Amino acid sequence: MKYIGYTQEEAAEKWARQHLGAKGAPSLFRALSTVHDDGTFACVILLTNFTERNIDINIAADCIFTPKISVQLFNGAFKMIFEELGASRTTGLIADTNILSQRFAEQIGFVKEGTMRKAYDQDEDVHIYGFLNDEFKTHNWYRS
Repeated sequence: MKYIGYTQEEAAEKWARQHLGAKGAPSLFRALSTVHDDGTFACVILLTNFTERNIDINIAADCIFTPKISVQLFNGAFKMIFEELGASRTTGLIADTNILSQRFAEQIGFVKEGTMRKAYDQDEDVHIYGFLNDEFKTHNWYRS
């Protein structure tokens, strides 16, 4: 697996939307990614819904990635969100049934902030996770 950063953003955004089952296309986005040895996408972090205070983060992956790749990906995403774009926070929405993603979000520093009831298809609940700029500055990601 190889980290490719913000190259191939349009293709990465399309792959992530398809992988996530997302409808529509964001008018403004940034896409940070890794690829498998054969050049196909392995993981894409898609940043969308930019406001002055918040940027949404979406993660699409078809494999488990190494700690080194994780650090490169998330350090790149958080530095873009907090240092380059100056947001105060990033928000991730995770389906109630996606326990692995909930655990992963918490392991990398996100805090569960609430639940939106019946917000996804088939009336599934969705959990709101947030990560603040101040938390990033004191987190291991910032020092990596």
